Amino acid sequence: MEQITQHYECEFSRMIMNLNMYDVQVLQTIETSVVQLNGHDGSYSPIFRKKTIVENLPGEYWIEPFQANNQSRIRLIAYGLSSGDINFYQNPLFQSELGETTIIQNLHSPVSINPADISGDGLSDIVICFRYGNTFLDSDPEGGKIVWLENPGQSIDKKLWKMHYFGKSAAMHRLYVDHFTQTKHWEIIGFPFIGMPHDLLSTVPVLLCQQSDNIFNTTEWSCKIINQDFFHAIHDATLFNDDQLDNLLIASYEGIS
Repeated sequence: MEQITQHYECEFSRMIMNLNMYDVQVLQTIETSVVQLNGHDGSYSPIFRKKTIVENLPGEYWIEPFQANNQSRIRLIAYGLSSGDINFYQNPLFQSELGETTIIQNLHSPVSINPADISGDGLSDIVICFRYGNTFLDSDPEGGKIVWLENPGQSIDKKLWKMHYFGKSAAMHRLYVDHFTQTKHWEIIGFPFIGMPHDLLSTVPVLLCQQSDNIFNTTEWSCKIINQDFFHAIHDATLFNDDQLDNLLIASYEGIS
């Protein structure tokens, strides 16, 4: 167990060091033409071209496509573990020059993000967790904070998004927003990476939070642990739906569950 712990500690420390020492040179999108998608035989061989969005990024960690509503253009949100700036980028397909970066919030070591219309105004907000800790194993017992960032509407790319805190769980690593047990309110399932600091094989408490009735005037949502004796080292999950309620495929030490 000690050898496993030292290995993971070393690997994550090396990754953080690389993020601090080297810049990500280019963030790009690639596209294919409509003509290529409409071949006579129903098949095609795509040829992609690159479109630069921004250069010289200071060690980005997460890139997320973001659509304010179903009528708006898809844009990008990106951020790094070290700087904490949550950056908002315009769609590069509709501009000839590199776009300006808008910082919509700054958080201590932001980790996972998930867009959803939390406020109910028809615009997508952002659910995000932050303050993980120094490394995957050296997690902050007081960290794992979960907030939602309120979309300011017309000022979407002009000012900081208001932050609303609603819960926390140490070492929070992945968040998923949907309907898991009912369809009236949003629900959020959160997966910490580990259950205890410096213990890779500690069981992970899976958190379920339900949206409050009064989202603007509440200090916390109703959150509870729905599983704490099965999963170890949860890395990621994928949503799938075969009914009104959603399900998750979970990748952890156990494999795919």
